[in-house]
Amino acid sequence: MPFIAPIPRDERRLMQKAIHKTHDKNYARRLTAMLMLHRGDRVSDV
Repeated sequence: MPFIAPIPRDERRLMQKAIHKTHDKNYARRLTAMLMLHRGDRVSDV
């Protein structure tokens, strides 16, 4: 059972780009966690 709503592919791509471009590491961590949950990783892994 997914914990978050499905994220469209183009939005996931924008999130990946933001992770690579931002200097705010906390923001990058939050985006990475959202992508990991979307991918199906467990909350304990995130």
